[in-house]
Amino acid sequence: MKNVAALFDCDGTLFAAQYGRGLMKYSSDNGRRGIARAYYASLVLPYFLNKYHLLGDESFNRSVTSRLAWMVKGLTEQEFINTSEWILNEHILPTERSEVIARLRDHQSNEHVILLVSGWLTPSLELLGVHYKVDGVVGTKLEMNDGRYTGRIIPPVITGQDKDRCSREFFSSNKIEVDWQASYAYADSITDTGLFDMVGHPVAVSPDEKLLELARSKNWEIIEGV
Repeated sequence: MKNVAALFDCDGTLFAAQYGRGLMKYSSDNGRRGIARAYYASLVLPYFLNKYHLLGDESFNRSVTSRLAWMVKGLTEQEFINTSEWILNEHILPTERSEVIARLRDHQSNEHVILLVSGWLTPSLELLGVHYKVDGVVGTKLEMNDGRYTGRIIPPVITGQDKDRCSREFFSSNKIEVDWQASYAYADSITDTGLFDMVGHPVAVSPDEKLLELARSKNWEIIEGV
């Protein structure tokens, strides 16, 4: 029998806060201010290129996410777990979108397969998955060497088309058959349209301007003002 899946983006969807900002704040407050500043400075040019439509949204997101690994360079696995716990408890979870969390719980009560799909660095996303008791996570993997993070990711960055491709790979590798027409996806960005196209029930959560326009044109469900 095929399963109903519910796929959830994180930043801007399950909560209002941004993971990268939390990682920057923790780094700045804990002796790694130079790295946090270098990360921020590196995004200035991509930001303006994106603002003036010289760099696409998906390419911009890849730049933002891949550079997050700079801020964990040299950390051990346990040190980054400690970092991630602070980000979740102090920065992320206080901004939960209650209506979307309620939807997640409803899916769980109906025994749907819950997957978090996000550009978050995987160790942090795994902790979030434990918090919500979901069935799996698809995040951006980090490279390690001699027990410490190198400051580089293991491609791909989980954004855009890689979100839907890697989600399908998760279900396939875990031998979970999915009834995609009966399944759901929740996200806030136009770059998440690949996830929406996978399922029969797309839900745009506090969507950006481009996604709002698309959702209205396709008569997708929209959750606004959460």
